[in-house]
Amino acid sequence: MQRPDTMTEAVRKHIRDAIVRGTFEPGARLPEIALATDLNTSRGTIREALRMLADRGLVDVFPRRGAFVSQLSPRATWEITSLRALLEPYAARLALEASGSSRVYQEEVRSAFDRLREATIGADPVAVADADAGFHRAVFLHCGHQMLLDRLDTLQVLSRRIVLTNQLYAADAATLVGQHQPIATAVERRDPARLEAAVRAHVIEAGELLLGRMDASATAHGRGHQPKPGGAQGYSWPTGGAAPAIAAGRGRLRPRPSTGSPPGTIDGGAKP
Repeated sequence: MQRPDTMTEAVRKHIRDAIVRGTFEPGARLPEIALATDLNTSRGTIREALRMLADRGLVDVFPRRGAFVSQLSPRATWEITSLRALLEPYAARLALEASGSSRVYQEEVRSAFDRLREATIGADPVAVADADAGFHRAVFLHCGHQMLLDRLDTLQVLSRRIVLTNQLYAADAATLVGQHQPIATAVERRDPARLEAAVRAHVIEAGELLLGRMDASATAHGRGHQPKPGGAQGYSWPTGGAAPAIAAGRGRLRPRPSTGSPPGTIDGGAKP
C-alpha cells in the first residue's frame, strides 16, 4: 500500500507543478504568507517545501529577500540537457540489459509510446509533455540504480519546465513520435548499444532545437546572444563512452575518459 504524502511533500508537488505549468513565471516571487493562506498550511511547511524545490533547481532563495522562481537561460538549458545526454543513455542501457527480455518492461515501454502518440493528436502541450516524460521514464525506470533515477527525475522536471515555457511542444508535437521511434525500436529489438545511442542523439537534438529557439527569441527581443561554451554549434555535448562517475548530493559529476572528444564537465549540479 502506498503511503500518503506528508503535507510538506504535497505542498512541494503543488508548487512544483505550478512552476512547470507556468502559473508561477520565471523570476516570480513566492511569498510564504500568501502561499500558506492559499494552501491552508503553515509558513514553516511552505518554507520547507521551497527549500526542497531550491535543492532541485526550481527555486532560488535569497536571505532577507525570499524565494523566487529560478530564471531560465540558454546556459542553464545547456547544463540540464547535456547532463541528461550523459546520464539518461546509461540508465536506458542498464534498464534494457537488466529487463529487456521481460514482458512487463517491453509492455511498459510500448504502452508509454502509444500514450505519447495519442497525446500528440490532441496537441495539448501539457499532455504531450507528460507523455514525453512518461515515455523516457518507462525506458530507464528499471535501471536498478536509485541514485541515477533520483538525478534523472530532477533533470526531467527542469527539462519539462523549460520546454513548456518556450512552447516547444506546441510547435513540434507532430514530429515527436518520429523523434522517439528509434528509442522504441531499440527497446523492442533488445539492442542496448543502439538504445544508448538513440537516447543520446534524441536528447541532444531536442536540446539544440530548444537552444536555437531561445537564441532566436533573445535576438527578436533585442537581448543579443548569450555567451556559450565551446563546440561546433557553440555548445559542447557528450560524445558517448564509459558510464559517468556520480557523486552523491549536488556535488561534482565528472565523466570518465572516453574515445574521441571528451564530454564536458558539470560542477555543482544543473541549477539554473
